[in-house]
Amino acid sequence: MTASSSVVAERDETGRIFYTTVGHSIDIPAKKTARTTDTSRNRLFNEKALQALGRNISAIFLPAEYPNTVTPGFGVGNVSASATQALLLLVLKDVCSRFTTIIGAYYFGTSLYPETKTFRFLADVINDTSIVLDTISPYFTSISLSTTSPYIPSGSTLQIAALCMSGAMRSLCSLVAGGSKAALTDHFASPVNGKGDLGTLIVPYITTRTSIYTALFFLVFGHLLANYLAVRSVILRSFNRQRSSILWSTFRNPKAGADGRSVCLTPRDVSNREIILDILSRIRDAVADRVIGHCSLGVSVQYAMTHYNTPHILKMLQHFQEEPYVLFVAESRSWGRRGPCILVSFKEGYGSLDQLRVWLHALEIAAMWSTRHMRPSVTSPSEIEDVVLSTHETLGKEFSGFMRCMKEAGWNIEEGAMTMRVV
Repeated sequence: MTASSSVVAERDETGRIFYTTVGHSIDIPAKKTARTTDTSRNRLFNEKALQALGRNISAIFLPAEYPNTVTPGFGVGNVSASATQALLLLVLKDVCSRFTTIIGAYYFGTSLYPETKTFRFLADVINDTSIVLDTISPYFTSISLSTTSPYIPSGSTLQIAALCMSGAMRSLCSLVAGGSKAALTDHFASPVNGKGDLGTLIVPYITTRTSIYTALFFLVFGHLLANYLAVRSVILRSFNRQRSSILWSTFRNPKAGADGRSVCLTPRDVSNREIILDILSRIRDAVADRVIGHCSLGVSVQYAMTHYNTPHILKMLQHFQEEPYVLFVAESRSWGRRGPCILVSFKEGYGSLDQLRVWLHALEIAAMWSTRHMRPSVTSPSEIEDVVLSTHETLGKEFSGFMRCMKEAGWNIEEGAMTMRVV
C-alpha cells in the first residue's frame, strides 16, 4: 500500500521554525508484512520506552531544543568565555560572600534576637533583591556609563559587580534569616514551616522576556507582601528598643489614660504599632510618632571620647559611679539627625534589666530635650548635665511601677535584650 506524506512547519520554544515530515511513501508488500515478526518481545527493554525516557530527561536538564540552541562544546552564554574566567568569577563571588558573612555576623549578631521581626522581613527583601540582580545581570554587559573615565565601571565589569553583590546578599540573607528564624522558633511552641511551590505552576506559561519580568515583579511583590503580613501578625512578649519605647511613652503620657492614669499596653496592642523596618538607633516618641534622638548601646569609653569633650566624660563617670552603665549626651551633628546623640557604656556584670533601664533613661532625655527645644548654640554643658540628672531621678521613681504594670499586662519582664553597637 502507498501512504501519503505531509510536511508540518512548527516553532519551538526559542522561536526557531523547523519542519516535520509526517507519513511515508514507501510501498510495503502485503506478504512481506504478514511474515514480519515482532522482535521487540525478545528484548529485555522496549526501545521506544527508552527513547521516550531519554527525551524526557533531556527536556528537563538540557536547554530548549538542544543541541541546536547552544554553541559547539555546550558553551552557554558568552562564546569567548573560558574556564579560567569562570573559575575566577566563582572565586570572587565566594570571597565577597565570605566577607559579607563575617562582617554581617559582627554587626548584626547581637541584633537578631531582640529585633526578630525586622530582620525576618529584611531577609526576604535581601533575598528577592539578589534574585532580581541575577535576573538582570546579563543586560549589564551592554551598559556603558562612561567612555572616557576608566574608573567608572561599564559592561562586563558591571555584570561582575552585580553578581558579586548578589552572592553577598544571598550570604547575608542566610545569616539574617537563620538567626531570626531561631528566635521565632524559640518564641512559638509549635512552629509551622510550610512553603508552597508556585513556580512549578506558572513556569510552563513563561515563554517571552515580557512574561518573565512580569512574573518576576508579581512574584517578588507577592512574596514580600505575604512575608510582611506574616511578620506583622507575630506577637512577641519580650522587650526590645521599639517595644520599650512604645510602652514607656504611653505609660508616661498623662493624656493617654482615663483620669490621668498610666496606660499599660498589651503585647497585641504594641504589635499593631510596631514599625517593621526602622533604624535601630532611633529614639522615637510613640505618642507623637516622631524621631526625637539617637542612642547607641555598648560602646567603649574610648569611642565616646572621640565624640564628647573630656569634662563631660568625667562628669558622667562621676555621676554614674553607682550604676552599671555610663551615659554620655551631646547634640547630634550628623546630617539628617535631630535631637541628642546618646552613647552608653556598660560596666562589668550588667544584665538585660540594666539595658532596659538605660534605654528608658535615654528616651526620657530625648523627650525632655525635645520639650525644651534645646539647641547646641544656646545649650550649655550645665544644662545638659541638669537634663541627665533630672531624668535619672524620674526614672528611679517610675521604673518599679512601670515593670509592675508591664507584668500585669502580660509582658515577660524576665526576658529582654537590646541591640548593641549601633552607632
